[in-house]
Amino acid sequence: MSKQVDLRTVRVFSKDDLPPGFMVETDRLGKWKRFKPSILRIYILKEILSPFLVALSFFTMIYMAVAIQKMIGLFVGKGVDFFRLLDYMGYVFGNTLPMTIPMACLMSGIMAAGRLSGDSEITAMRASGVSFPYIYSNFLLFGFVMTLLVGYLNFYLGPENTRKMKDFDNWIATYNPLLAIQPGQFSGDKTQDFFSEKGRTMYSGGVDEDGNLSNVQIREWAISAAGTDFIMVNNLAVPMGGSKMLQIINAKEGLLVEKKNSSGEFEKSVRLKKGYVIEWDPETNAIGITNFMNGEMDYNTPAKKDTKTMSINVKPDTFSLPMLIEIRNAIESDGLEKIPGLEILKEYGLSIKGVGGLKQMVEQFKYEIIMGASSGNQEDVTQKFTLYSQLSELLNESKKTLTGFNVEIHKRFATPLSCQIFFFLSFPLGLVVKRSGKGMSFTLAVVFLLIYYTFFIFGSGISYKENVPDWVGPWSANIVIATLSIYIMISRTDAKLPDSIRNKLGFYFRTRDRIEILWESLKNRIPKKK
Repeated sequence: MSKQVDLRTVRVFSKDDLPPGFMVETDRLGKWKRFKPSILRIYILKEILSPFLVALSFFTMIYMAVAIQKMIGLFVGKGVDFFRLLDYMGYVFGNTLPMTIPMACLMSGIMAAGRLSGDSEITAMRASGVSFPYIYSNFLLFGFVMTLLVGYLNFYLGPENTRKMKDFDNWIATYNPLLAIQPGQFSGDKTQDFFSEKGRTMYSGGVDEDGNLSNVQIREWAISAAGTDFIMVNNLAVPMGGSKMLQIINAKEGLLVEKKNSSGEFEKSVRLKKGYVIEWDPETNAIGITNFMNGEMDYNTPAKKDTKTMSINVKPDTFSLPMLIEIRNAIESDGLEKIPGLEILKEYGLSIKGVGGLKQMVEQFKYEIIMGASSGNQEDVTQKFTLYSQLSELLNESKKTLTGFNVEIHKRFATPLSCQIFFFLSFPLGLVVKRSGKGMSFTLAVVFLLIYYTFFIFGSGISYKENVPDWVGPWSANIVIATLSIYIMISRTDAKLPDSIRNKLGFYFRTRDRIEILWESLKNRIPKKK
């Protein structure tokens, strides 16, 4: 081990005068020293990180506050385990970050650039020989890291959280059906499957802290294909079907109970008190009334059986990006029988090559129905018409689902890229703000966020129209913000584009100058009022 030397006693004229083994801090990094960021870069990144964390906390808490309020209304006093509630809050938090991180990117970029510019630090850096692109690159670097983070959340973690949230909602419905009851609203079968024979709904005036219901009404009705109303679909009369009320149960009080059934399994039912039952017999049209004003009755909710229907049972927001693309390809051209919910096609012996193949099959069935109607084979026509109706509905559903998957894929890429675009915009905006303060920074951020989400939401809705490309909605907001960013960068800063780009955009600047000169000459010709 070499003897330590006090450098204060050493006069150094060249590196040969240094003590043996002398090293400075950067020498200890060896070959990695070239990757160590400079002190100035670290300083600028810290200036961005601080307002970023504040803005992220602010926007995230707004979203979480809405979720917490909903959770309190649903679960306080309902008997749900506290740790399951924390799991659900974790899923909500994971789904909130892809929305709040881009907002925080814009806010933090404007505030950081505004502070550096307002305190004349950027001027000092430029006077010291630091180039404009070097300062700007720190903002773009931070935006690139956020783009990767939001990309991971959108591609993998977000869909997993969405799926778990839906599983949690399904668990709530089986754990305690009363949790799904909204006071003053009917709740029950919102939609009916194609083969459903019955429907039911339940109303409650309120639920107290102990789970006791008040003013309960349960309605049950039969669904049939018979009916007198028809609609025209492709010049064919399609029966609308009908329904008949079978039972109405009305009670002043209700309570959820658990008991053993005939199979020895526990099942939940609603114990009703102080009420009556009105029943209709569809065969005899007779009405029966049962009074239990001085007694009670248990209403057992029939278990919902899994029925195979010819419908696409997939939601794009629950799939990771690779699975999303795989299912999209199956809907588009590979094979509809591979999609979850359409396994029944295999039982029918049908192999449909995407939306195009399904459209050809529908046209074929339509032709066969017309030919069968002219030949008089009514039974065969009825069977083919039933299958034709299902396939026609499936065709419309497939088109909407395919559009939904394409829009979702574009959203998965457009949202992460917005982080980079927001940092591209925030730096020139921050330079414009200068000494106006944080209030002006916040106002500008809110204005541009409103512009972004107006185009994003409005455009996403337009993408579902038939003649509009799927990419227009998700990417329109990014295109608008990027265009504004380039304009502000050119007009409000001394940043210079590469000569090749400047030459191509020269006509814009020349046209703008001519318009300004013409406008000034026109104003000078107008006589001023004395």
